[in-house]
Amino acid sequence: MNIKKNVTLAPYTIYKIGGPAEFFIEVKNAQELQEALVFSIDKKISFFVMGAGSNMLISDRGLKGLAIRIAGGEIKVEEEKMRIDAGVMMARAVLAAAKAGLSGFEWGIGVPGSVGGSIRGNAGCFGGEMAQIVTSVRVFEIQNHKIRIFELNNEKCEFGYRDSIFKKNSGWIITSVTLKLQKGNKTETGEKIKEITLQRTQKQDIGSKTCGCVFKNILWDEVGKSKEEVIKNYPELTLFADRPNISASFLIDKAGLKGERMGNIFVSPRHANFLVNEGKGKAEEVRALIEKIKQRVENKYGLVLEEEIQYIGF
Repeated sequence: MNIKKNVTLAPYTIYKIGGPAEFFIEVKNAQELQEALVFSIDKKISFFVMGAGSNMLISDRGLKGLAIRIAGGEIKVEEEKMRIDAGVMMARAVLAAAKAGLSGFEWGIGVPGSVGGSIRGNAGCFGGEMAQIVTSVRVFEIQNHKIRIFELNNEKCEFGYRDSIFKKNSGWIITSVTLKLQKGNKTETGEKIKEITLQRTQKQDIGSKTCGCVFKNILWDEVGKSKEEVIKNYPELTLFADRPNISASFLIDKAGLKGERMGNIFVSPRHANFLVNEGKGKAEEVRALIEKIKQRVENKYGLVLEEEIQYIGF
């Protein structure tokens, strides 16, 4: 094992923010992950698992224990099923599905993270989400200083809007997932992937130091008031009357926050739910801007935004 000491985590996140980990290792499969977990057990230290670093904010102070970065891995296709290691990037998995003549996963090209992280947060966009295509998930857990390996079917993953059972069990580590897709037309699938990629390029800050959507959209069921009452007070929200949720990006935009900044971090003028690191941003600047956005939206609409990103080391 190539375990390193005091490794700065910023380069391993899309935000390019984060302090040093006491210990750090990169793994690509279940065997290497198991060896890393044995190290943490032997040393009696805590561990933290990260993938592409796309949906998280790591403290400038860093963290104690072992940071395990799962990156890369294998993809196996058998008829209409795909077995994918957790560290595989979503874009790579989508293109592998298309190459195999499978459809139903084209939307995944719009998710900037790894497969494991996408399962944890039930990632979705352009009308699709992981819950729709997951058959089973393979998991590692440290229990009584030993590693337990088990699988969960779709139902037991308890998928919800940007949620799953894995968010409630931080000690569970996703190692691989099996997806069920369907046979499709390679030409049509390829065209759809190109179309989604073009839409992302036009509407989002692709290639910038941003972790994607910071806030969840607000489900009507969680507003605490009737839909009719909210729309009566805020007629502009009629736009979402026939949708399951209210767009967080819309609320931030209408609260006049596009371009708002805190130090080197600013709200994207293209997509208000994206916060962009201009170059030397700090985690505390991101946190401060998030709090400012939440307060401004609540003051204007009486609605409380909830973070989609994961805070690490705070």
